[in-house]
Amino acid sequence: MKTNLRACLIWLMATVFVVYELFITNGFYAVSLTLQQHELNLNSSALGLLASVSFVSYALCQVPAGILVSKYSVKIILSFAATFVGLGMLLYQNVTSLEMLLLARVVVAVGSAFAFVSTALLIGRWFSKDKFPVLFGLTQCSGNISVVAANMFLPEIISLVHGWRYVSWYLSLLGFTLAIGLFLIVKTRPKAMQATSTQVSQSTVSISQLFKILLTNQQFWIVTLFAGLLLGSLFNLGANWDISFQKSFSGNTLSSAALINSIMFLGLAVGNPLMGILSGKLKSRRKLLITGSLSAAILLGILLFAPQLNHATAMVLYFGFGLCCSTAVLSYTVIMEVLPAEVQGVGIGVCNTVVYLSGALMSLVISSVLQIEIKFVQNILFSDRVALSLFFFAILQAFTISLFIKESYKS
Repeated sequence: MKTNLRACLIWLMATVFVVYELFITNGFYAVSLTLQQHELNLNSSALGLLASVSFVSYALCQVPAGILVSKYSVKIILSFAATFVGLGMLLYQNVTSLEMLLLARVVVAVGSAFAFVSTALLIGRWFSKDKFPVLFGLTQCSGNISVVAANMFLPEIISLVHGWRYVSWYLSLLGFTLAIGLFLIVKTRPKAMQATSTQVSQSTVSISQLFKILLTNQQFWIVTLFAGLLLGSLFNLGANWDISFQKSFSGNTLSSAALINSIMFLGLAVGNPLMGILSGKLKSRRKLLITGSLSAAILLGILLFAPQLNHATAMVLYFGFGLCCSTAVLSYTVIMEVLPAEVQGVGIGVCNTVVYLSGALMSLVISSVLQIEIKFVQNILFSDRVALSLFFFAILQAFTISLFIKESYKS
């Protein structure tokens, strides 16, 4: 009972860090960007650069994060990671130029990079395998709910506290406090696991051996590419482009567009644990990955290319789109099931790298298309639709790839 309580506390504390960093990177960034655009005179090229730098910085840190948490103390690493995010938000509060804003985002991204991979590894070490998809889904759910909360309440909070800079300061204090909590509560692995020679030997496995194991696992790379296309599209759309698209598509205010965007993340949040439960009931990961990606492509096609939708219909469709995309959380379950224990942390890190690099690449392409379209077409809505269609085709490609994923569920 005592071990179970400790395991739950460790999982909850790691999940709080996920909630915190997602609130910033997928919530606060999106809401404050419109305000920063006017205050700092940011053009569309600068917006694309901001989005891509955040994604690239996060992505490049994923593999080192996976190696570090696999070989060393997750407790110490998570504490430093939260401290980094706090420092990044302290920088964010004082930005006066695009260069300073980029630096602040890089610092936040470095700290945030350790959140998911550490949580996944802690769940795998402290809980049985059958609990992983549900608990990791609940972690994702909590993180996405924080994004929903950010989109719904931050515009009013920013107005109430007289600007996004003050919110940045409060978020930095929260990061430093969280670092202390992680240090006090998190424990790297159970005593029983510490005593086994198999787990002890993991720290002596060389980096080259870890990557050799990874490179020879074909299913890992297939499911990683699937996750990169589906999750990269969703996170990038929600964090950087959907609010502005909603404003040009329906003439929504910032608050209204942010609300619709939050509904998409609400669907994702609801689906994260639900898909873990359903996959256990169906005894299948593959079926949900296939149906989810196909349904997501259909719904996004309607949202991008259909005539103007009324507010209620848009909210229902965005919720459904987020719900369908939530099947991608099972990609991490598949990775944990097809990889040996000593390489799981690196595998999660590589998968996250692909997810965020694909997002960064799409941001650069979209911003380039928008600049070209606006020069020749002079129709903002048409330009947005052409540029954002990249997400639609990426998700269609994810569906095609899902057909090659083998069933990894084992009773």
